[in-house]
Amino acid sequence: MILSAINKKQTFAELINQANSMVTGVLHDGLKRSLNVLPGKVMFGGLRPGTTNEITITVKNEDSIAHRITIKPVMDKRIVVRQEEYGIIAPGMLKKIIVSIRVADDESTFPQTIRDTIQIVSKHDVFKIPVTATIVSEEEFNAAKNNASIQSGAPVQNSRVRERLNRAIHDSRMSRRSDGPELLTKKPAALDTQDDEGAENNTGGFKSFDNSKM
Repeated sequence: MILSAINKKQTFAELINQANSMVTGVLHDGLKRSLNVLPGKVMFGGLRPGTTNEITITVKNEDSIAHRITIKPVMDKRIVVRQEEYGIIAPGMLKKIIVSIRVADDESTFPQTIRDTIQIVSKHDVFKIPVTATIVSEEEFNAAKNNASIQSGAPVQNSRVRERLNRAIHDSRMSRRSDGPELLTKKPAALDTQDDEGAENNTGGFKSFDNSKM
């Protein structure tokens, strides 16, 4: 900047004004934010019954100080938004936000369009992330999937979506419960039998005491 000022024969006052303008422009740049949120839109695409679908939003702290975020509740109760871990975001670190939509197994109203906005609030900024999805029947989902793959190769569902079957989720939870320690509220029958046999053996070496002989 100094060499450029010398070549242009700028005065010292003009150089200071130019530097102040540059600093002011950086400080008031609406696109420069302390947090970087990706993706800017959550587009699920087509969703079929009996599935739970998730998309992950990443929030990176590009500031030199730690930040804390909060998420405002969404209007559509079919959308669930949760932070993978709570607490502050250290400089240079990432925080993951899970956005999920669960479609019931017995869903029978097709098609359904889901539209809402996720608001991620920090100390200085509010990030508004639009969410869109379309619930279709199993037949429509498979037909659209086949047509899309044949015509354009693009999937009917967003490639970021993690789709899981509700039945598989339920079975996985039940298996984790069955693998845990068993709580005994009653002594097993085998132990009762052993205790009875031990009591009989212990009384074998003692004579009965008759009070009538006294």
